[in-house]
Amino acid sequence: MFVRCRWRRAFALLVLLFGASSFVVPNDVFAADFSLTPSTGSVAVGSKLSVKVTIDAGSDSVNAADGTLSFDPTLLSVDSISKDGSSFSLWTADPSFSNTDGTVSFSGGTPTAFSNSGKVLTIVFKGKAIGSADVTFSKGSILAADGKGTDVYKNGNKGTFSVTAASAAPPPVTTPVADTQVSASDSTGDGATPIEPIVTSPTYPKPDTWYGTSTAVFTWQLTSDVTAVRTLLSDKDNDTPKVTLAGGATTTQTVTGIKDGISYYYVQAKNDYGWGDIGKIKVQVDTTPPLTFDIAYQEPGSDGGPPKLAFKTDDALSGMDHYVLAVGTSTPITINVKDIPDGTYPVPPQGGGQQHVVVRAYDKAGNMTEVAKDLTLPFVAKPKPATATDQTTVAPTSSGFGVEEYLLVLFALLLGGLIAWGRYTRKTAAREKEKLLQAVLEVRDKNDRIFSAMREEFEQLVQDFDEKPQLTPQERALLESIKEVLDISEELVDTGLEDLKKMVRNQP
Repeated sequence: MFVRCRWRRAFALLVLLFGASSFVVPNDVFAADFSLTPSTGSVAVGSKLSVKVTIDAGSDSVNAADGTLSFDPTLLSVDSISKDGSSFSLWTADPSFSNTDGTVSFSGGTPTAFSNSGKVLTIVFKGKAIGSADVTFSKGSILAADGKGTDVYKNGNKGTFSVTAASAAPPPVTTPVADTQVSASDSTGDGATPIEPIVTSPTYPKPDTWYGTSTAVFTWQLTSDVTAVRTLLSDKDNDTPKVTLAGGATTTQTVTGIKDGISYYYVQAKNDYGWGDIGKIKVQVDTTPPLTFDIAYQEPGSDGGPPKLAFKTDDALSGMDHYVLAVGTSTPITINVKDIPDGTYPVPPQGGGQQHVVVRAYDKAGNMTEVAKDLTLPFVAKPKPATATDQTTVAPTSSGFGVEEYLLVLFALLLGGLIAWGRYTRKTAAREKEKLLQAVLEVRDKNDRIFSAMREEFEQLVQDFDEKPQLTPQERALLESIKEVLDISEELVDTGLEDLKKMVRNQP
């Protein structure tokens, strides 16, 4: 096993020496974004619009963030800010806003880290003047729960909101079609009816992902000949819109009170020739947190395993995604559901005794159930860092190389010399026949001188290392292998040159 490992390392050295290939080790990549929900919509002058600020942390665990949002104070004003339902429980200062400067600022954190999606706060805007108002993140910072406070902030996704005239303040009034048994075409002529609208949702951008909000904005594009639009939210995968929207060629609708589960939102457009093809988008909503659960301590088993904490729950709709475990003042640990199929996790390092244990269970829609319990736990020491006495190899010399590294380099140079010699002799053999014999003789003379010098140098290095009392049995075995390779290499070189000389002489 030792010799096989050393041969692999020697091959790696040869690769580096001769540039056969290169290896790149990627750095860890972290990315977390701020988002606004909804990110588009409309509000009438004098009316209010609630916008939720969230953190999309993906698979990263984060526990603190701060940011500043900017908006056009001539078009919008902030009516209020709410921290209800926030993932943050600690605030360096309460969130604040300025309707003069058009800014909203916040800075908070939580002792229990979270991943995926987390709510920060809710901003209630009020429409002031007609226009299109952007709400953007002018500053941002999201800190990873990695013990270093690494800033993993990447993007601040902006929101764009249309401020309409006061008369348009109420939400679009929907008028049921008189005949609820609607035909999908309802054509009134022989011309071309509208094509299928492509329906998207900034609230639910990925149809196969679960979301924890029951209010959504849907948008679509229309051609210039469209005169009416009808929509429908249904739990059926094949349905026909039955409600015609007021306002004619409407291209957006905000739907509230969407039920938990899988639904489909349909859009159909009409022109002078009738109703066209139907577009739809799949919607997956889960606003219910995971089931409540208990935390228990499990003694070490007879198999010598570690003491464990037992906690497990389920989510009836979107399914469980991960847990976050915090014991006492220790750094919270994010645990993927797939990593604990039996619902147990080893007790993390802590001082023992009475400990406050907190477990947060997250489903795939970002809903969370938290359970806390005081348990008496055994002392678990932190992993001991490796020390110099734990190492089995000789300490490095002042040049940064140990005995093992020197031996490997020596072996690599020997192999490299053999490879270089082989290349040189192959090129020499290709020369004209009448010059080949003379070249072989010159190569033999040079090889004798060079190899003699190399042998003296290598034998001196081998002797130096051989006399060191700190060599392990494996390293001494490697030394003997190098000596043997050196002898065999010299014999092979001499034999190869003699064979080459005979071959040249025997050629016609």
